[in-house]
Amino acid sequence: MKGHFYKRGCKCKKKSCTCGAKWTYVVDIGIDLVSGKRKQKSKSGFKSKKEAEAAAVSLIHELEQGTYIEESDQRFSSFAEQWLPIYSEAKDVKLGTIRVRLHEMDKLMPYFGQLKLKDITGKRYQDALNDLKDRGYSDSTREGINRTGKMIFRKALEMELIKKDSTEFAYLKKIRKLDFCQ
Repeated sequence: MKGHFYKRGCKCKKKSCTCGAKWTYVVDIGIDLVSGKRKQKSKSGFKSKKEAEAAAVSLIHELEQGTYIEESDQRFSSFAEQWLPIYSEAKDVKLGTIRVRLHEMDKLMPYFGQLKLKDITGKRYQDALNDLKDRGYSDSTREGINRTGKMIFRKALEMELIKKDSTEFAYLKKIRKLDFCQ
């Protein structure tokens, strides 16, 4: 593995930088099978060279273990549109079920539609579920929306578009019915 570290945008060019530039790593991650050229991964924003080195070591470890996944920049809305036909063909589902899944996807779009799949965190997903509760959606409706969201993210994980499933630890807060005893 080849790679190097440098301070991106450093203007002072001194041994101890005073311009506030952040450290960057660049690591070779393999050869592009189509073009035959080498592929590199870089990341910046590290406060110290040690932080950049630790992140580079982590990346190299993933590469050596074969667990490295280059996350896609695909947006949630685009992937959800691709997922629905895959879902319907794989499971041979009824037309009514497809309509329900489409309706549930529409409920997720205001929260995630324009976001990249890789940028949707577990917290962001949980906040969306909580907001749906605050908007007065019933438990069963929110369960369906969550079920559809889980299926979308699992398929993205299976297709190696993302590294982790943002819905894995999501939970639904149940609506409590108060007993009015006198």
